[in-house]
Amino acid sequence: MENVYKADPTLLVKPAYYSNGVPVFEPTMDEFRDFYLYNKAINRYGMQSGIVKVIPPPEWVALLKGTYTQDNLLQVKIRNPIVQNINVTAGYLGVFSLQNVERQRSYNIFQWKELLTKHNHSPPARRKSRGRGSSLPQAEEKEETVEKDQRAKRSTCKSSKEIADELLDADFNIDTNEFTPERCSELEAVYWKSVGYSEPMYGADMLGSLFLDRTTSWNVAHLPNVLDLMEEKIPGVNDAYLYAGLWKATFSWHLEDQDLYSINYLHFGAPKQWYSIPQEESGKFYNLMKEIFNEDYKNCREFLRHKTFMASPQFLQKHGITCNSIVHNQGEFMITYPYGYHSGYNLGYNLAESVNFALDDWFPFAEKTNKCECISDSVGINHKQIYCKFKGIPYVAETKTQPEEPPQKVMETPTAKKPSIRKREKKENIQNQCALCPNTLLKDLLDFQPFELLGTDVDATKPSQVHRICAEQFKDQISIQGKKANGLKSISKAQRGLKCQVCHVPNSTLGTAIVGACFQCSHNKCTRAFHATCAISGGVMMDSGLCKMHRVTKSPFYDRGALEAQAKLETVQKDSIIQFTFTNLTRRRHSGEVYAGLVLRNNVRESTLEVLVYPNLKDKVEIQYDDILIGSLQHLDNQQLMAMQKRISKGRRASEPTARKRKRSPEHDATDELLAGPVSPLEVELKMPLKLGKFQPPLFDAMYQTRLQTQPQMVFINQTALRVHSRFPEPQGLRFVEETFNDH
Repeated sequence: MENVYKADPTLLVKPAYYSNGVPVFEPTMDEFRDFYLYNKAINRYGMQSGIVKVIPPPEWVALLKGTYTQDNLLQVKIRNPIVQNINVTAGYLGVFSLQNVERQRSYNIFQWKELLTKHNHSPPARRKSRGRGSSLPQAEEKEETVEKDQRAKRSTCKSSKEIADELLDADFNIDTNEFTPERCSELEAVYWKSVGYSEPMYGADMLGSLFLDRTTSWNVAHLPNVLDLMEEKIPGVNDAYLYAGLWKATFSWHLEDQDLYSINYLHFGAPKQWYSIPQEESGKFYNLMKEIFNEDYKNCREFLRHKTFMASPQFLQKHGITCNSIVHNQGEFMITYPYGYHSGYNLGYNLAESVNFALDDWFPFAEKTNKCECISDSVGINHKQIYCKFKGIPYVAETKTQPEEPPQKVMETPTAKKPSIRKREKKENIQNQCALCPNTLLKDLLDFQPFELLGTDVDATKPSQVHRICAEQFKDQISIQGKKANGLKSISKAQRGLKCQVCHVPNSTLGTAIVGACFQCSHNKCTRAFHATCAISGGVMMDSGLCKMHRVTKSPFYDRGALEAQAKLETVQKDSIIQFTFTNLTRRRHSGEVYAGLVLRNNVRESTLEVLVYPNLKDKVEIQYDDILIGSLQHLDNQQLMAMQKRISKGRRASEPTARKRKRSPEHDATDELLAGPVSPLEVELKMPLKLGKFQPPLFDAMYQTRLQTQPQMVFINQTALRVHSRFPEPQGLRFVEETFNDH
């Protein structure tokens, strides 16, 4: 088969021009006629830029006449399109994650076009005047337009675009003349500013083709390539898919299955905006995305094949990664290449056709490729069999050999044994502390009532528990009766399928056990989801369920004269959880990352709170009143987390001092032991003798009185209210009953 799939060394092709780093080719009909030969000629360009554009010659476009008949178009069935919930990734401006939810409905192409009457499925109206902040066309786009105009003047024949516009001027299409380079740049700016608040709909992965059999060259459904040597048809790989787009319908950053090539022809409608990463920077791009979506990476090394992660060109450029871009118009081809990450979105209503293909240059990549193992229908191709057919050599199927067993001892009465079958070891499922969230909270937090662990009614191999605050977020499904939460099984599959915007740990179901469930922001159009214990440190207002984007965070301290706000914050008590930001990191109050902390002390005179940062409670910080999120209501936000009560436990609390009995003396009665109180840490540090009765350590002798005290002194207060002053450092590993500072 090498004679069939071969290159033509005499065919030398160069790009007609470049558009923002993407080569654009305008072949003649003679060059264009043979799909395989032409792609061999342009392969070296695509292996540098990630993608290329091919504008077919006018003669080929004219051959499509009669393709877009009503009968042919009515064969397009858009079944169960996906609604894309696009969520902002916390802490990364310009990074998003997608969750696809099927809409159980079917459309034909004419019904799909009627969706344009809804404002959320059509691009916004064009600006009447260029206002402040609007983006001008980039220099390369201007050069591209000028070069196109010059070529059009030199040509006396109609261009491919003109023929396509005439051919596609019908009721199934829209007026595409509005999508000028300037208009596309304007919509690109709108897309990245508002994509986090969108729910676009996409008719993706629909088996079928619009090309007629009479189209013999560059027919997406019948492209001559080495995948023709496969023995079966795989939808989307060697069997074409149709894609019906609407405004903002997005295809996220990804590589093709098995690192194949792909081709996309836009039959008609609004353009597509494409982005690509040059192959030489693919590793750098992967590492950046791995750092951002680390939990997804831990679950699957091929996480980018999930097609659920999006990052803007501005974000990538900020991190030193080149991002090529180009607009894909109707009647044009886009081709993607191995190791060329690509993504994009639709600028409006359109219909495209796509399929994978392979040149013989693909075989080295096929040897190294990995497929996603966490998706049941991920594509796997026997590339060795294809290679043997391509080379005309016999293919020997690989057989899995059983591992050799150690030699058996010779028995006196040997019996026939069946060969042992090596069974896959089952991984032991690690049970979370809570069935509704992945967080393991410290005992100091579990002692507070909102975080206490409740029993459940789930019949599982191991008894499961839930945090009270997690169960309270599912009031419609879970009822709390005493110390038990009932109704976990009634939590919907959709809620278990949501991904938390703070921890990004996916939820799942293991047998009868539920592992994680998220609640969504209560704002009507917001799709952000959170685990309850994650939401606290993610800026969610737990009382109303509003995320940080929709809650009222602006503090009256912007005015710097709000006595009511000052008075409100002075009421914050110990053992409350407050949410705050760091002004020094954002240079603007109440913006950027939101944190939470457990209040240790309210310093009213200094207008600060001393807190332990939630949830690890390791870092102690002092927060100014100005940086605390308090909202605009009469009471403080998150009332259930204010002045939390500790559960009454049978054992001793961690914060209580250890009551150690002193050695008794026959000359004192039993009441003296109670008067003495617990052992002072200073006694342990200085190895002072234990006494009963009036506790008078030797530190109050002439040595203390004669030395000049120049440093702040630490005071340990025991239950008898006797003070022991020490200039020694705080003993490590000991817990003090109370501490204050005196200046002498």
